[in-house]
Amino acid sequence: MDADHSTANSNESSPELERVFRELLAAEGLRLSERNRRFLSFVVAEAVAGRGERVKAYTIGVDVFGRGPDFDPGKDPIVRIEATRIRSALAAYYEGPGADAPFRLVLRPGSYIPVCEMAEPPTMPRSVPAVCRILRPDAGPASTGRIQTALVVTQRSDRRDRCAMARGDIYLQAIVKAVCGRGVRVFVTPPPERRAALQAIKALLSQPDAVLALDIAVHGIAEGCRYTWTLSDPQSGEVKASDAADGMEDGVPVGTRIDALADAVAQGVIDALA
Repeated sequence: MDADHSTANSNESSPELERVFRELLAAEGLRLSERNRRFLSFVVAEAVAGRGERVKAYTIGVDVFGRGPDFDPGKDPIVRIEATRIRSALAAYYEGPGADAPFRLVLRPGSYIPVCEMAEPPTMPRSVPAVCRILRPDAGPASTGRIQTALVVTQRSDRRDRCAMARGDIYLQAIVKAVCGRGVRVFVTPPPERRAALQAIKALLSQPDAVLALDIAVHGIAEGCRYTWTLSDPQSGEVKASDAADGMEDGVPVGTRIDALADAVAQGVIDALA
């Protein structure tokens, strides 16, 4: 989950960051809503002015989204939700129209402070949407040619339910973080408009004995939300593991609950791989 703190160099102004940001906003192919453009404008302005200590969930919620002084980021996840959408939009842009950009604006996981990074030379086809490429602890050296099991995660929340989709985005991010932390190669199914990336995922899923599919979803129910997951073999359709848990609206911060649910999913995946 995103932390409500600044990085060590957050008080250093960056003219390069401002230039990259202005070029980014003027670029074609960047899919950002008006409110997310306001979000980025605010955090970039604060970072460039050397006020990184103000780039926190509370300040963003109040100054950008108009929340009141009693705004509690732990109970109202709007900042985390919008940050996730911004990261997805930036990733899609830099994978597609902005693939050749020499410098990139990045919101690193765990922080809302934007940074300017030089693009690294591609080490794999740009169409492969790798989120994490960490081998399992028991994996042999890559030079052996052994195919390592990869995990393809797909969110299947009802797109017509905005609340479920928003929580599904957070659920997805938390699961990816938890599973990667356990040493598994993880890929996330991209949105339909990213056709090249979708083709790469389909090619990955066609590899026998190399991939498992993790389908996750959030469903609105009377008591709040139900969080589900199913791990299966995409070739045979065999279900390896599956579970569901209800997220009750009982005062526990949404982010804390989703983190706990994601940790349980990650452990279920590891148990199934063992």
